[in-house]
Amino acid sequence: MESYLLLKKGSDGEVVNSFTRWGIVCCKVPFKIGCKTKSLATHDWADEDGEDTYIPSQLRYESYDAEFEFAYKGEELALNAMNLGLAMVQIGSFKNWLCGRGGTGASLSIYSPFSRIGRQGCYLSSLSDEAPCVMSKYHGSNLYHENVVTFKATFRVTDPATDIVLSE
Repeated sequence: MESYLLLKKGSDGEVVNSFTRWGIVCCKVPFKIGCKTKSLATHDWADEDGEDTYIPSQLRYESYDAEFEFAYKGEELALNAMNLGLAMVQIGSFKNWLCGRGGTGASLSIYSPFSRIGRQGCYLSSLSDEAPCVMSKYHGSNLYHENVVTFKATFRVTDPATDIVLSE
């Protein structure tokens, strides 16, 4: 079973499978089960011990960054030693979709069917350089390159409290 992600734009976008759409699988899902609470309002009076802290009835969680590891796997005719054309097209298309190019918006819901963890209110904050690995193999008399390209994407999770589930 491929470890793909299900992604959705905004609240009414279509659910997209990262593997079937771009040939991209998710190697690491870093959603946090733990949390860090937001700082509370305090005052440290010089003439009193401790501090005067406002403690609300419910503590709120801080946003966080989640760094996912992705891999693209594809096969191309061996026209030159490092033919990564299709890999770069697919990864570029994935990047542009995440960034909202083409008028699709940039607010994301992300769900991992493998870990069964999902978050809404996410956006892409950075994408690392790609690390390609090219292996050659024959199909009949044709030489192909089997390309595996790994990269990392960091998403800002602005709603760390809401658990979501997406389905195709």
